Amino acid sequence: MKRIIFIISSVILLVTSCYRKELLEPTHHHGEEVLVNINVAVNVDEDIDQESALAYEAILKTARSVNIVAYPRDGSGMYGVHKIDGLSGSIWLMPGRYDLLIYTSDFHDIDGVYYRNIEKYGQAEAYTTQAKVSRTKVKSYIIEQPDPLFVHLYENYHVVVGENKLESGLDPMSYRYWFEVDVDGLDYISSVYMEIDGMYTSVYMMDGSHNEDEYALQKIETQICKDENKIKGEFFSFGPHQDDSVKNTMVLTFINGRTIRIELDDISPEIKKLKKGGKIPITQKIVINVGDNGSGFDPIVDEWDDEEVIIPI
Repeated sequence: MKRIIFIISSVILLVTSCYRKELLEPTHHHGEEVLVNINVAVNVDEDIDQESALAYEAILKTARSVNIVAYPRDGSGMYGVHKIDGLSGSIWLMPGRYDLLIYTSDFHDIDGVYYRNIEKYGQAEAYTTQAKVSRTKVKSYIIEQPDPLFVHLYENYHVVVGENKLESGLDPMSYRYWFEVDVDGLDYISSVYMEIDGMYTSVYMMDGSHNEDEYALQKIETQICKDENKIKGEFFSFGPHQDDSVKNTMVLTFINGRTIRIELDDISPEIKKLKKGGKIPITQKIVINVGDNGSGFDPIVDEWDDEEVIIPI
């Protein structure tokens, strides 16, 4: 019996000693340390104006973490996924050359972007949640709004024995859009939401291309600004589908006891120009008339030349 107690005590002492050793000594990392620093500058180009670039930079500053997928260029090993908190930190890689897929979309408690095919170089794809096939259109989907997403592919990064630094920027791949619509009669409205059809369902992270066989409808909450006689909205999307057969239709739904849907004028060509976000140019004006007894609800769509079109209820 004493022998059994001695053996058990020895095992417990060995386990606790190992545990104390882990607490006292730093964790050992295999490979070479790579110091990572992500800058927040977003380049202005033909698809991103100065206002949008500044907005993207402000959002990127709030990123909670950055993921780095390392693909060995010589094919000698499996890909590895590394994570740093915030926009700077350290990862460890064995010496050699890598293609690095760097991305962040961690901005909220419940992330609105998911990933597939990360293990396959060139096929990594970001998509949003709860995509479901619409019953009315072939290859059309209803999707949730994606979170902000910033990505960069750093090709042929060389890890050496000794000091390694990785400086990189990130490019937006989930784009910010905003709009405003002039509306007379907002005092009679309790809420409004917008639908926009004809947007991409996902994005390939290596080059920013899309699945051209699908397009999606997104529902967007709006803000009612009664003092300005406007409704305003802002949302993120993977961008407008560029095929001419896909129309980017916009529908406003007004709720005030009854629900009234108003399809806005076709501005699909203007929306398609906003490949990487921007303000959607809606010049239409909505007029809501209420009958003398207060029970009527007759929305009228006005053009700027005062042409009135009665919308059936």
